[in-house]
Amino acid sequence: MGNYRTKLSRAGVKDVAVNAGKRSKSNPEASASRSSIKRPRRGEVNFLPKYPSGENKDTLETLRLAMVEEFKKTTAERNMILIHQHMQRTFALRREEIVNSTSPIADLKERWPALFGEAQLYSEFHRITNQNLPFSFFAGLDKYTQQLLQLYKKKRTGIFGEKMANLLGAYAEQDKNDISAARVAALAGLPLYLKEDSSAVFKNCKEEEFEEFHKGPVALVAVVDEDNVPSVIPFQPLSVSVILEDQVVMSHRSWADALVNLFGLLFALHLSYPEKLAGLFEFVQIVILNLDDGRRQLKPKLQALRNELD
Repeated sequence: MGNYRTKLSRAGVKDVAVNAGKRSKSNPEASASRSSIKRPRRGEVNFLPKYPSGENKDTLETLRLAMVEEFKKTTAERNMILIHQHMQRTFALRREEIVNSTSPIADLKERWPALFGEAQLYSEFHRITNQNLPFSFFAGLDKYTQQLLQLYKKKRTGIFGEKMANLLGAYAEQDKNDISAARVAALAGLPLYLKEDSSAVFKNCKEEEFEEFHKGPVALVAVVDEDNVPSVIPFQPLSVSVILEDQVVMSHRSWADALVNLFGLLFALHLSYPEKLAGLFEFVQIVILNLDDGRRQLKPKLQALRNELD
């Protein structure tokens, strides 16, 4: 197999070539063997695709620059059909850049501004996984929402139990016919059920305090207009901002939709899950979206939760 992979690498198969460089006497600056291995790990069907037929790096770069020029126009003047076509055509160039480099989010936002819009983010997720992100996410979540809420009611001990009680108390004040409220409660309760500290990622603040709170590598910052900022996830926020590397990259009125956008960005930008919320995002990936097709073994606490839901 090692010889076969070497042949694939020399033939230009990028999925293999990305990990082919090895340190040697003739190449002392290369990465050490098996360091920083870059490969699909989260149900990525198209990890490092080839360039489209008839295209090369220079021609695709021309299309990228054309998109950047389009984004300099007002929203009403932009040719969104052209942008979508160019985003589809430049997918291989974009994945090569994102996977092979560790470019700052600010640079990626400048080079690929369309990727930070909801429509193209969902299209990019479909290119990578062949799944419709919002449809699959909410279909999978709705399947388990009521079961999750019932499990949450049994968890009332310890620090996480107290926080769960506060969350369920806030949910009890919402309209029970509002599916979005049930979705928020189900998602916000997952870290508490898994005993994960979400405070560094899920933040709430008043509008005038926003500048103090939009810091950190990954965060969802909900802005509220209440006198006292709630300790639980707000069900009716003014806005929810997606933060990556201290940059506000997207925003939404719905907390659940903002979480979907954050999940899509983690895939599109080849980012690791936040360490303190790895369980939540792995649950979304494997159980809600079924991206690993049941082949990956879950951690014990996630497997226990999955067994409770089956």
